[in-house]
Amino acid sequence: MKTSFILFFSAFFFISNANAQQVYTWDEYGISFTLADDFKETVNNIDEFSAVGDGMELAIIPFKDETIDDTDINAYTMSIAASLKLQRVDDISVIDINGFKGGYAEGALDGARIFIMGLIDPTSETNFFVIITFLDNDENASAEAVNICTSIKKI
Repeated sequence: MKTSFILFFSAFFFISNANAQQVYTWDEYGISFTLADDFKETVNNIDEFSAVGDGMELAIIPFKDETIDDTDINAYTMSIAASLKLQRVDDISVIDINGFKGGYAEGALDGARIFIMGLIDPTSETNFFVIITFLDNDENASAEAVNICTSIKKI
């Protein structure tokens, strides 16, 4: 019985730590998102939210344009990818998550993979670009980037 309890407690502790997340709220824009507990904020102001984690960097950049729609944001997202001179850029994928519309693409540059997502809020003039950079061969980071992006929501 004692051995079973120790095994259960050890497994619970390991799983809890493996899934540890930090919830961030960006009050100026009324959004929240989660990052793994190894992320540390580097910039948090009206113009940008940035954080660095184990082998990953994240930036969320807001911009105002009430005339933009989901077709425009897709073109903007691809133009950002082109301006960064990304290689191996995927076709844009259209998304509709947590009240946002937009698109995302992945590319590579100098051994790093760069995930770019453009999000529009159909009910406001505020929109966002999300840029996540990680090592090109890091599959865990790829899954973590998806988790970050799908966690972005309006509050």
